[in-house]
Amino acid sequence: MQILARYIAAAFFKNLVLALFGLAGLFFFQTVITQLNDYALNQLLIYSFYDFPKMVVMVAPPAALLATVLTFSTMSKTNELVACYSIGISLNQIISIILPIVFVMCCLSLVVQDRIVPAFQDKKSLFYWKEIKKRQDFFLDVQQEKIWYRSNNFIYHLRSFDPNSDRIFGIGVYVFNDDFQLNEMLQAETADYNGVSWELSNGKSTTFNAKTGFPITDSFKKRVLKIKEGPSDFKMIEKEVDRLRIKDLVRFIATNKKSGIDSKVFEVKLHSRFSLSFIPLLMCLIAVPFSVSRSREGRLGKDLAIAFTITFFYWLIYSISISLGEKGTITPAISAWFPSIVFGSFALYLLNRMRR
Repeated sequence: MQILARYIAAAFFKNLVLALFGLAGLFFFQTVITQLNDYALNQLLIYSFYDFPKMVVMVAPPAALLATVLTFSTMSKTNELVACYSIGISLNQIISIILPIVFVMCCLSLVVQDRIVPAFQDKKSLFYWKEIKKRQDFFLDVQQEKIWYRSNNFIYHLRSFDPNSDRIFGIGVYVFNDDFQLNEMLQAETADYNGVSWELSNGKSTTFNAKTGFPITDSFKKRVLKIKEGPSDFKMIEKEVDRLRIKDLVRFIATNKKSGIDSKVFEVKLHSRFSLSFIPLLMCLIAVPFSVSRSREGRLGKDLAIAFTITFFYWLIYSISISLGEKGTITPAISAWFPSIVFGSFALYLLNRMRR
């Protein structure tokens, strides 16, 4: 049994690696082709390379499905499955050899999302603004407690930003001269955009004497801050959340909630990181019933077509569910896990039907 288990595990692992990097390569190629007119080729290759770990995570579910179909279809076509049954090895035992491999891949996928993807997204964002957009003065860093933003002679830190109301909660502004010496420091509880400038409320201003450097602090109820950055610039924060690790994302959500900001979008992102990592297990179970058949004549293409059709409908329902969660129609946890629960139940039903 140990020799047979190693043989099946090796065959599945080979198919899994080929499927994983083959699909990721196609994803990478498609990304480069679709954006070829927007950027220079050398810039586009580097820019897309930073997305490669994220691509590997995204194609992990269909890769698990494809590897399962190829493995079982090949064993069935060569009568290896019949040979296994004849010596008392059931389909459940064969599945139990494959599932631990997929489970390890799921755990690695979660690690990649938490450790590697944020680091690569950080480099991608820096490359985009510095090399492609030529904004050497730009800097945006989303942390669990503050959002740091640099543009020209200004450095801002925001506690949180509500894109629905265009309101900033807890803002600090550092104003520098051309020699990068601090001229003024502003702090305010809130900042609202009036279409032209930002109106700071309940804050204080500290100015520094050019000769002595002595600080002078004054309080204010209202003050107008004219900067070129508007709400659309700060709305990029939502995209930058992909650079946060899971523990930092949890703190970021808590900070937004403390400020009274609707954080459903970020909560959905948090739950989807976990659900996305374990979809390969589901895809593996769904693929088995369509890969094992008595008649193997011309079935491989049909098996793949059926399995990928189910995968298409899964991703369609998953996308709709995520969208409903972000809009608040359903809770974030349900939006991320409901499709997996439904299709997982369907996969178990098919497996039980096969046993009968």
